[in-house]
Amino acid sequence: MTTLVGRHIGRYRILEQLGSGGMSVVYKGLDTALDREVAVKVLHPHLAGKDESRRRLAREARAVAKLHHPNILEVFDFSAADAQDAFIVTEYIRGQTLKTFMDQGPMDPPELAAMVIHELAAALAHAHESGVIHRDLKPENVMVREDGVLKLMDFGIARLMDIEERMTVTGTLVGSPAHMAPEIIEGLEAGPAADVFSVGIMFYAAMTGRLPFSASNTTATLKRILDGDYEDARRRVPALSDELADICATCLQREPERRYPDAARLRDALADYLAGLGFARVGEELVSYFADPPSYRKLARQRLVATLLERSERLLAEKRTPRALASLNQVLALDATNARALALLKGLQRAQRLKTWRRRGLRLGVGVAAAGLLGLGGWRARHANVAEATPPPDATTPGQVAATPPSAPPPEPLAPVAPPDTTPAPKESAGRPAPGTAQPPRPGGAAPRVVKDTTAPGGLAPRTDGALAVGGAVRGLGTRPEDEEAPRKPLVRKLPVSILVRPYGSIRVDDGAASAQPLQKHDVEVTPGRHTVTISCDYCEDVVDTIDVQPDGENVFHLRAQPKTSRLSVDFEPAGALVRVGDQLRSAEDSVRTPFEVRSPRGPAGFQHTVVVEVSHPGYVPERRVVQLRPGEPTTLRGSLRPE
Repeated sequence: MTTLVGRHIGRYRILEQLGSGGMSVVYKGLDTALDREVAVKVLHPHLAGKDESRRRLAREARAVAKLHHPNILEVFDFSAADAQDAFIVTEYIRGQTLKTFMDQGPMDPPELAAMVIHELAAALAHAHESGVIHRDLKPENVMVREDGVLKLMDFGIARLMDIEERMTVTGTLVGSPAHMAPEIIEGLEAGPAADVFSVGIMFYAAMTGRLPFSASNTTATLKRILDGDYEDARRRVPALSDELADICATCLQREPERRYPDAARLRDALADYLAGLGFARVGEELVSYFADPPSYRKLARQRLVATLLERSERLLAEKRTPRALASLNQVLALDATNARALALLKGLQRAQRLKTWRRRGLRLGVGVAAAGLLGLGGWRARHANVAEATPPPDATTPGQVAATPPSAPPPEPLAPVAPPDTTPAPKESAGRPAPGTAQPPRPGGAAPRVVKDTTAPGGLAPRTDGALAVGGAVRGLGTRPEDEEAPRKPLVRKLPVSILVRPYGSIRVDDGAASAQPLQKHDVEVTPGRHTVTISCDYCEDVVDTIDVQPDGENVFHLRAQPKTSRLSVDFEPAGALVRVGDQLRSAEDSVRTPFEVRSPRGPAGFQHTVVVEVSHPGYVPERRVVQLRPGEPTTLRGSLRPE
């Protein structure tokens, strides 16, 4: 393709070539109308010459131009269907591709990779909500701006080529087969889950430093993708947590229905994980990371170790030993000589040994008790034979054991012990035997039950529940008389609960005190049942939600803050220029007197709200601005339109 440097394409002067591939050539250009730098992507003639490709280009560019997100490259313009060249004009990014950073090795610790994928998932979630699928996700299509902000590029451009073309054309802009979802390889329609799969490949590569399905040739790579054949990332990255490994594995499921259904679910899963480790403001963390990667990595490891140690101690206190061990293993993978982690692990091993010895002692005790019971049974049998051979005394006195009535049949020697009688005992008024007398014989010839008067110290007294009282203490049921009269109320145990607030905020459970800091993850303890949670912060309105805490299982609740309404004034010349913000339309001078009321949706990824402002007036070049608003704060956009 002949270079276009020095030429004009429409109102864009081509300044220099930035890169090329199998689908297009990317140039740096100048928008001569707005006097700003732009990037101009010009399709190769073999694509531009196809009417279907040009129609797809216009359709995709029009859809992507409606996307307005801090992590998505802005589309400014695209060629008309009858133009000589087929091109797309976007904002110009000063920086490097994400591939440049990934080529330097794995992102360590793995939580850094999770932050990068979180930002990309947030951008994709915005696109998926608008019905736009990327279809060609790879590190080459992600720019890291000089200030550390990620920008996702080339939405929908992969649809300009058929699957057969993509398999044969080479170049960085075409899309590597190693990043394709199985359904794209099979020629099926790609949905949001296909983007999730490709993001999962980038996630795996960022954590391990290698692609999950790489092979010696394209055919072998595609087969591995279709077979779902890849190595568990934990084998290569000891510091990788089970949670992150599971998130990545969910993205790489062979069947689309087993993955996250869209990028929003992936974004939320990563946000919850990172918030639990103290990395709630992911965008700000990445700005610090890309500004000075070595220093940030060192600091991030220290923060992770401190947080994981606190989590381990809390889990141990809650008797959740397996999860505590997982956290300690991650600590030691990050810091193998950490004294605090080693001490906790040693304590766990000591407790396990003690538990083992107790279990062995319990088994030994049960054996001894069984042997004792067998001996006691033999002693009772022998005693019964001796009692049968002894003639009864002439009379009984209080406190003396009564003789067996002559009418009662003698007990059979070595008779098996009968099960306890569960028939309710008769009341005293119905013939309860007096103290010091023998109970009447039981049906079937069972031996009479012996009772003793409690008027004498240490005497035995009958009870209506079938137990024996010795000196006032109950033997047999383990209860006391006063317990029967006033049953003790059961204690209600408090359960650990995690409340995740998007993007972050303070919480108050029921009528309790508000949390000390506005966080994204709050760990509290509450009783089972329904509770009200009030979310508040400096940038949001108070919102009241309800949670239902279950006695079994983990209780994790996702709640959303409501940002305050922002006010936007557009002070533009001419004053009569028409201003559009979303569905609201008024003149510039009217917006100064009555600002636009811009309300963010509940639970945004961050409190900064992005809106697009379009200003137009007959005889002037229309202008389109992207404005960042802060909830509850007034913002004034100033400028003037240029005459045509």
